[in-house]
Amino acid sequence: MPRLVAAEEDGASEKWAPLAVKEVVESHDQTLILKGGDLMVRQQVVKAAKLFVLRWGRERGLGDAWWEDKQEYQKAVDELLKIGDQIMSEKFESGAWLTQIWTEYTAKNFTGEQASAIAEHFKTEYGMVQRRLMEWYLGETTLFYYTFTDRWDYRLEETRKQLEALQKEARTRVPNDKLSWKAGEKEAYTFIACSPDSEYCPGVKYWKMLAIPMMGAVFRYMEDITREIKAAMEVRRDLVEPYFLAFERSRASQ
Repeated sequence: MPRLVAAEEDGASEKWAPLAVKEVVESHDQTLILKGGDLMVRQQVVKAAKLFVLRWGRERGLGDAWWEDKQEYQKAVDELLKIGDQIMSEKFESGAWLTQIWTEYTAKNFTGEQASAIAEHFKTEYGMVQRRLMEWYLGETTLFYYTFTDRWDYRLEETRKQLEALQKEARTRVPNDKLSWKAGEKEAYTFIACSPDSEYCPGVKYWKMLAIPMMGAVFRYMEDITREIKAAMEVRRDLVEPYFLAFERSRASQ
């Protein structure tokens, strides 16, 4: 009989597991990951657009004069960037992809009871602080990923707007209060200071899941979007043809 009761309880728990997982995911502020990712993906797209325009112009015989200081060059780059803007608008900016990844990894790694415990903890005073810390460091990890792989350029003017938007959001989220917990603050302390192998202590396991496998999936998505945009730009040389012609006319009239 006890086994039957336990089985029924487990079944009931898993029935409401999706709701518990949903509550965990929706408790998080995804802004810093999204804004940071938007900035970094767009940087790669801008660099790619410039290389395409430069290469195509040189292949056309425009010579060394075909460079960034020419308005036709800049307009050609802007034309390609519209492709990136469209794809980013459709597949990135809403954050639906991030919510899906977050949901899948949480559901795969935690029972309904564990997810519920995490969600309830994030509603407490210190739980909210810990959640904000997680979000801050996930945002930092996004920036670090591109910086560490030498793909971040602070001087890139075309992404100045995205950089300023990220800085504005980050200033309001700096985790500068209550950064330590005493043993007396039991709930906050045990959430981060217990065995990750304990099913009754999911806090450490949750943080490890966010920081490693989930962020790995986030980076893979960002890389996939970047490749998709580059591929879409590469086949649209026709879009920049008018700017090659305009540049040639400009040189002929001088």
